[in-house]
Amino acid sequence: MRFPRIVAAQRLQTWLLITALVAVFVAALLVVDLARNLRTVVISDTSKALTNAVKELAQSGIAWQSVRRSAADDEVVETELSRASYDVLRSYPDVEGGFMRGGEVFGHTFPTYTEPGSTLRQAPLEAKEVSAGLEESRTSGRIVTRIVHDGRDLVVVTTLAGSGSELSVWCLRRLFNFSESNEINQRMLLVGAMIVALGAILVVLRLSFSLQRGFGVIQSGLENLRTDPNYRLPDQAHELKTIVQAVNQMAESRQTMEGELRREDRLRMMGRVVAGIAHEIRNPLNSIRLTVRVLARRLQHEATAEEPISLITAEIDRLDSLLKSLLVFRAEETEKMRMQPVEPILQRTIALVKHHAEERGIGIALHSIPESTAWVDGDYLQQALMNLLLNAIDASGSKGLVEVTVRLRGDRLEVDIEDSGPGLTAEQQDRLFEAFYTTKPGGTGLGLAVTKTLLEKMGASIRSGNGTKGARFEVLLPTEQIA
Repeated sequence: MRFPRIVAAQRLQTWLLITALVAVFVAALLVVDLARNLRTVVISDTSKALTNAVKELAQSGIAWQSVRRSAADDEVVETELSRASYDVLRSYPDVEGGFMRGGEVFGHTFPTYTEPGSTLRQAPLEAKEVSAGLEESRTSGRIVTRIVHDGRDLVVVTTLAGSGSELSVWCLRRLFNFSESNEINQRMLLVGAMIVALGAILVVLRLSFSLQRGFGVIQSGLENLRTDPNYRLPDQAHELKTIVQAVNQMAESRQTMEGELRREDRLRMMGRVVAGIAHEIRNPLNSIRLTVRVLARRLQHEATAEEPISLITAEIDRLDSLLKSLLVFRAEETEKMRMQPVEPILQRTIALVKHHAEERGIGIALHSIPESTAWVDGDYLQQALMNLLLNAIDASGSKGLVEVTVRLRGDRLEVDIEDSGPGLTAEQQDRLFEAFYTTKPGGTGLGLAVTKTLLEKMGASIRSGNGTKGARFEVLLPTEQIA
């Protein structure tokens, strides 16, 4: 199947998301590994820096001792050693240090945060670790590095005891928020963020695949709609559900519109030939009617002529009735619209068909509302209602009942006509108002087509269906003037 551009773009996006998923997964592994090794790297770099600082301090102490041979008071020693340690440690960020002489700290400086001559004091933990490191250095004769946790901080201490010298040197660096628990929390947070990112990408991928399947269903459904107007797209349970419903609604609307257009085309064709038919038939028909009347007067005393003349007159009247039905489809037919009560029209129409109903044992019940008025043409409405009542009487069978109900529905007056017959089939409901469609033996198929045309000319409408007993027709009449 060849997808349209929008679907192809969706597929490209899917592959990009898969690539991003793999990239995020690999990045997660690398970052976790980096976080795991970060502690070792930082401690190693810090130890190297402190070792270099201690070596430089030891050389500075040796140089100081070579110059200062005579004894001096502690204040002078503190000043001179502070200057020496400051000059060395200012090249090492975040590193503090100094000298030890006779168990006391001299020249303690912290160039990153303090100025020369500032008074500094060792924290108890730091003083303890410096002393322990110096003892170990004296024993081993080498530079000693000690690592200890102080709360959430990590303290790295490097010491070197003077060999044959009264000065020992020390340096330390405090790494803030570098405890094992804090590092674990950071790793967990990092892993959590990666999991959330992977989950989001998986959700997007699932939605993408779902959309692709939906697009495929829609595309194949549109192909089917081209050849089968009755086909409808299957329901979708994702974001394309609204689109599928809209397509199905458009298909239904198109099918309804095409049916209406076919009906209108037939009516327009009929309207074009009606004028010719009326001209060609009505004039000869009137001549025949007049001639028959003359013959009837001349032969009024002939008993054998009465039946043929009556038969000819009846056939002429039937042809005239058929012709009037056809004339309804002319576009230039004008109506006489006005606001008028509907119940008198109903009663008059029922009176006209009552004899036909009594011959078949059919009862007619009228349920009306007082003072029901509508904007109608009385003649059009009477003819339309008569067609509906005659059809209902014929469909009700023997000893049936036809119910006529009038009610208000919003800004419309509804007239319901329901028979007690077998109801309407699906095919009948679809084609009921088509001209020349009939299920009656000898029927013309014009009754309901004429009814629908008359009602539409008045701005009314009609719907068919099955009621609680049989077929049901709903006529909706406007209750106010239509422009």
